[in-house]
Amino acid sequence: MMEMGLYSAVAPLLLLLVSSVWQYPAVLEEAVKWGIIRVAANSQQPTVMKGAVIGFVFGLSEAILYSTNSWASGDWNAMLYRIALTVPMHTLTAMMTALGMKRGVGYIGLIVAMVMHVMFNGFVG
Repeated sequence: MMEMGLYSAVAPLLLLLVSSVWQYPAVLEEAVKWGIIRVAANSQQPTVMKGAVIGFVFGLSEAILYSTNSWASGDWNAMLYRIALTVPMHTLTAMMTALGMKRGVGYIGLIVAMVMHVMFNGFVG
């Protein structure tokens, strides 16, 4: 359980480099969370709870990482807004991915999570 938390916390930092040059960071983020869930399953059946933990840690890490600009400028509202919205979104999309894996249709869960994330970015972004 500790490993997946570490992977989930470090992944946004690594993705920051790639997402600055790629137009669809939501697709990449969901694919990385899918990989973390696969690794966390470790020959066991992935659970929705594992997906929730991975998504929560990933979302919190990303929110803290991206909120540093808001914090430096003193824009507390933007930072709280980001934490309040992106952490639950990442939790839900990772749960959808894990649910798809649990039911044997992992790629469908991944696609649903990607669509949810792209829509979220379109509405909130």
